[in-house]
Amino acid sequence: MGPLAGITVLDFTQAYSGPYCAMNLADYGARVIKVERVEDGDQSREWGPYVENGNSGYFALYNRNKEGIAVDLSEPEGKEIIKKLYKEVDVVLENFKFGTIDKLGLGYEVAKEINPRIIFASITGFGQTGPLRKNTAYDNVIECMCGFMEMTGYPDGPATRSGASVGDSYTGLTMFLAIVLACYDRKRTGKGRRLDVSMMDTMFATIEDAVLAYSLTGDPISRTGNAKPKEIVPYDVYPCRDGSIAVGISEASMWPDFCDAVGMPELKDDPLYKTNDLRCENFKSFTALMQEVMKKRSKEEMLERFAKHHIPAAPLLLPLEALNHEHFKARDMSIEINDVNVGKYRAFGLPAKFSKTPGGIRKTSPLLGENTCEVLKSVGYTDEEIDTLIKEEIVGIPEHTL
Repeated sequence: MGPLAGITVLDFTQAYSGPYCAMNLADYGARVIKVERVEDGDQSREWGPYVENGNSGYFALYNRNKEGIAVDLSEPEGKEIIKKLYKEVDVVLENFKFGTIDKLGLGYEVAKEINPRIIFASITGFGQTGPLRKNTAYDNVIECMCGFMEMTGYPDGPATRSGASVGDSYTGLTMFLAIVLACYDRKRTGKGRRLDVSMMDTMFATIEDAVLAYSLTGDPISRTGNAKPKEIVPYDVYPCRDGSIAVGISEASMWPDFCDAVGMPELKDDPLYKTNDLRCENFKSFTALMQEVMKKRSKEEMLERFAKHHIPAAPLLLPLEALNHEHFKARDMSIEINDVNVGKYRAFGLPAKFSKTPGGIRKTSPLLGENTCEVLKSVGYTDEEIDTLIKEEIVGIPEHTL
């Protein structure tokens, strides 16, 4: 069933942030009806990686658990279908460019007249207000402007985009939370809400100590690679003989154990390193010393040493190595899906574990227009009316059913 069972979402989103939000809603039990263009569907159907039949693995992953309908929103008959669905759904989720859904005549003002309890959720690059609201954006633009990119990389190198599109995934998760909160609030008040979540706001809220330090002290914090030389030392990635490991300590009580783990108990009271403040002041010499120590030993040896002394440490893994790791498998975070669009593939599972109402993978990503007929019937369309809409290309169904 899942904790969100009973919630129905009409999902207009494309690309990443919106579909990622909707995927999470669907994974945890919501019924998500994905609306796509009749001719070519969601733009991410054209995004790699592809399988032999040319279908997108990207689309398959981020649209799992969703039903799919194909509707021409430019036609009056297509708009009428959406308005009928507005009567029935709990949530509308969209990530069109600013103002687009209003121009279509399907915006919040229209939706709330039809259904006062509706939750209307909009994801954009810059939000529904402010001087940049009409600008479009992708993850790299947002990371660059909010300060996130400037904080990423090494001091002697250029500002660097994050390895994953965190501007999209963080924004999707923020809207996921906002929708769940709005559903809770509606249960309490009986009223719907307009939700406005932007990529820029979300990412600006993640840069933590850079803003805090500057506002309190006037000192800027820039990129520091894998370390935090002004805050915590050791807290870094160190090369070993056969690869790299990450290790860090956060409390003064952990320092003696760290020294024992690296086989240098004499550092416990070293005048250069015995406190965190001293290690920060002498970051360069401390780092050089640790690099010299660890490059002589294997990853396995160092990880065993740190584990023995309860020091947080982990190996640097490739994504595929993580997917194959026994811990990810034990946590059901490495799963296999047999998808109607791309066949069998492995992907990430659900990170939040519910004891009695767990989420799960109930269905695969939809074929383009896979559920058009059944969804239209659910809001009162007859078989004859649906046939007419198909012939006039107001709606679409999978090619093999024509």
